[in-house]
Amino acid sequence: MNNEVKKRLDWVKLYESIGVAGVVCMRCVISRPTLRKWIKRYKEFGIDGLNEHSRRPHKIYTQITLEDEHRVLDLRDNRKLGHRSIANEMKRLYDRSLYLATAFKWMFANSGQALSKNCNR
Repeated sequence: MNNEVKKRLDWVKLYESIGVAGVVCMRCVISRPTLRKWIKRYKEFGIDGLNEHSRRPHKIYTQITLEDEHRVLDLRDNRKLGHRSIANEMKRLYDRSLYLATAFKWMFANSGQALSKNCNR
């Protein structure tokens, strides 16, 4: 059992002995939501529940496919569109929602520079 788990176990045991979350939080200098989280995990999983869980998302979705990347670059190169227009055109032409930041990221990563302000004029 590492130090973090021991510390959390002490918080839970102190809460079980006193029964008042406010006092425990003041003594241990933690917030009430933190105490509630560890009490809930301790009740559900025992001491194993006091280990830190990964904060990594369970699923990471690919926001843009290789085909979409080629479409974005094609719209940029052939029609000289900016990231806002590209996101709108992707939705209109291909029914693909695309975040503005994603469109900008792919444009900038593949060309190395942003379009100038006068490119459409």
